[in-house]
Amino acid sequence: MKHTIILKDRFGTFLSDGESGNEFRFCEIEPAITSGKEVVLDFEGVSNMTDSFANACLGHLFRNLDFQLEGKLTLINCTPTIRSFLSSAWTIAKRHALT
Repeated sequence: MKHTIILKDRFGTFLSDGESGNEFRFCEIEPAITSGKEVVLDFEGVSNMTDSFANACLGHLFRNLDFQLEGKLTLINCTPTIRSFLSSAWTIAKRHALT
C-alpha cells in the first residue's frame, strides 16, 4: 500500500525547520515504513530546503532504516536544489553509519 505525502501541503514551499522534519520522520515516515507501507514523498512545489530539515528528516531516516528503505521510500518531483540537499543528507548519514 502506497502512502503519498505532498510536502508542500504539509510544510509549504520552503522546508526549513529541522525540528518539524525530525518529528515528521519519527511520527509518520518511520512507522509507515516499518509497518510495511511504501512511502512516497512528493516534492512538487517545494523550491528549497535547509540542511537542517534534510538531515533531521531524511538523513536520520537513511541512517535508521537503511536497508529497510529499499522499495519502501520513493522521492519524486525533486528539483536540482532539493536533490543536492538529499544527496548531502545521504552522504552524512553514510559517514555517521561508518563511525
